Amino acid sequence: MAENDKLLGVHVAEDDDVQRVRAWWKKNGMGIVAGVAIGVVGVGGFKGWQAYTENRALSASDVFQEMLAYDEAGAIDQARDSAQVLVKDYRATSYGDLAYLMIAKLATKKGDFSNAMEALTQVMKKSKDPAMSQLARLRLSQVNLLAGDLVRAHELATTGDVGGFKSEYPEVLGDVLLAQHKYSDAVEAYDRALEALAPASSSRALLTSKRNYARSIGNNQ
Repeated sequence: MAENDKLLGVHVAEDDDVQRVRAWWKKNGMGIVAGVAIGVVGVGGFKGWQAYTENRALSASDVFQEMLAYDEAGAIDQARDSAQVLVKDYRATSYGDLAYLMIAKLATKKGDFSNAMEALTQVMKKSKDPAMSQLARLRLSQVNLLAGDLVRAHELATTGDVGGFKSEYPEVLGDVLLAQHKYSDAVEAYDRALEALAPASSSRALLTSKRNYARSIGNNQ
């Protein structure tokens, strides 16, 4: 029963991650130039600075696209190498956060929860983008759940600031509560997740199955 709880209670939406990354790319990909620098370097030096930052943005975007391609092809080592290049050379850009998320994803696939947690903590605590910080917190809760630290997973999944993750956070909380055998609380969390979920979401079927599973186990106790 415990094994079934773990299998049904954990859902890491990697497809959703890919879609979020691609949506971010379409919105921000070529706009990573801090225009406020004109007030720092002055008009005379701005053109040179702008050329430099645009070149860096283009270089970072190439590595970023390479990382995504390797990941989609299942080339884990190459995807990790590209992510580490972004972390090392382009951490100050928005690509650094995405690279840490990729490192965490690849480490989790290998069962390397320690490195996954380290990468996610970097984003959660240091990202300048609230959405990235919230996503990292969500993933960190899932990794702690997989690692068996249910107390920490519960703490991370319980927050009043979920940003745009109004369905994902209660779903992960439901997963944690299910693993803790708190079945009625898990059902309530899954119901909140379903209420916030888009009607046409591909996640609805799995989420409904988890809710029904938690309810059936609770009713049989």
